Amino acid sequence: MSVLLAGVAAYTVLFTLLVSTAEHLSRPAALAGALAAHRILPAPAAFAAVAIVGEAVLAGAGIVALLRPGGGDLLVGVLAGSAALLALYAGYGLLVRSTGRAGPCGCSRVELPMTGWVVARAAVLAGLALIALSLSGSIVAPNRADAALAVVLLASATFTALLWHLPAAMYDPATAPAGRPATGRSIGTTEKGLPG
Repeated sequence: MSVLLAGVAAYTVLFTLLVSTAEHLSRPAALAGALAAHRILPAPAAFAAVAIVGEAVLAGAGIVALLRPGGGDLLVGVLAGSAALLALYAGYGLLVRSTGRAGPCGCSRVELPMTGWVVARAAVLAGLALIALSLSGSIVAPNRADAALAVVLLASATFTALLWHLPAAMYDPATAPAGRPATGRSIGTTEKGLPG
């Protein structure tokens, strides 16, 4: 059971970092713009660049650690770094929400506001990184083709997709609180937001 849990946790974190890196690289100004809109960090563009590079390095190093024999120490470092980065994301999201500042989350190409679901996703991913870190000796390497690896990869891909789309799936612009940006109209409403 620990092999399944460790593998799914580790691969979900790594897959999510890969998806996040790809999303940020496809629209590089989105994260910097979101950080600027929050008016919390002094140099939003620099922080955005560090975050994107950090995600890319962690994802790449995690893949190398899994593919390379004896990459256990590197994997431990990647999982610890991922847990720290994702916990920082969750903490930053909580700070933005607690100060009442509006603005997009900047986490993908889709412009979504910083909601509790964005914070929850980061917290869940940080928790998964900690679980994988604590069970790092049980993580199945991708160079071992068997049924256990297939289950781990399918489950991880599923959890990654669910967690990645969770904030967008749970956001309804029609019910956005006042002061929070609505990123579009919901289906069946007019320009003024009235049913129509």
